[in-house]
Amino acid sequence: MDVPGIVALKPEALTWDTALRLFLLRCRSQNVAKGTLALYTWHLGGMRAFLEAQGALLPAQTAPAHLRGHLEARRARGNKPTTVDCVYRIMRTFWAFLHRDGLVLVDPMTKVERPRRERRFAKPVTEEQLKLLLDAIDTEDVLGQRDHALMLFLADTGLRISEALSLRLGDLEWASGSAVVLGKGGKERRVAFGQVARKALTAWIQRRGAAEAKDPLWVNRYGDRMRRDNFRQRMKVYSKRAGIAAPRLSPHALRHFFALAFLKNGGDAMSLQKLLGHSSLEMVRNYVNMTDDEAIARHRSASPLDKMGPLPGERRRVRLK
Repeated sequence: MDVPGIVALKPEALTWDTALRLFLLRCRSQNVAKGTLALYTWHLGGMRAFLEAQGALLPAQTAPAHLRGHLEARRARGNKPTTVDCVYRIMRTFWAFLHRDGLVLVDPMTKVERPRRERRFAKPVTEEQLKLLLDAIDTEDVLGQRDHALMLFLADTGLRISEALSLRLGDLEWASGSAVVLGKGGKERRVAFGQVARKALTAWIQRRGAAEAKDPLWVNRYGDRMRRDNFRQRMKVYSKRAGIAAPRLSPHALRHFFALAFLKNGGDAMSLQKLLGHSSLEMVRNYVNMTDDEAIARHRSASPLDKMGPLPGERRRVRLK
């Protein structure tokens, strides 16, 4: 890869091509996931096109007002608040890198406020929906049995679909009831699975046929590693068959199901963070907040004062004078 000499670079002469190339080089050296790299490339390319159209032909010519204008333009085009927030975070990462490496003298993003957005939590699969989905699968069919086992495995481990499909047979540790997973950024972690998932896995592997430890755990009809788009499509088919009207019902909804069920069943936030593979508790807090409705419902049946009966000074009926 052709990398310009950093020593020879002067902030006032830094071009967009060089800035973006060095940033992506930094990302690759940090083993950033391919999907994240593609997201960075797409959104930073859009930022560059907007800034050049506004007269900022070099990074050094970029002012905070330019960057605010780009965020506003994205919003005006109908981008969702979550998308605009994603663009903001990518821009912040990019400009912080340039400033930290001395490629620009000033980081203009330090003066750009983060856009406000409504925090709406994705609705997870409910227990009833999960049962309906499982019931809609024909386990007599070999691919149906695979989908049944995979759905249970995702719901019991909280894995991302990409993480689950990257597993090899040798990654399963039967003695401890766990699997070694390679997550985002090449970070390895161990997740547990229970008896129900173990039984489904065993049935699938037996039907899958002889294979070596290095072979993929989840395969298609031809023995190749299963693709996540294929499983998404099959989930849509099962959802329709089960009569579930949930447009966002996806493999990731099973991850949400796991997180909420884990907390409701007594699991703690720190353990959940480790199992989900999050680098911080910020995302886990979202799941904690999603349990508010259940807490309110429990209060109705466990209100301290309601359980005490009549209290001094309390009147059942009061007539105002």
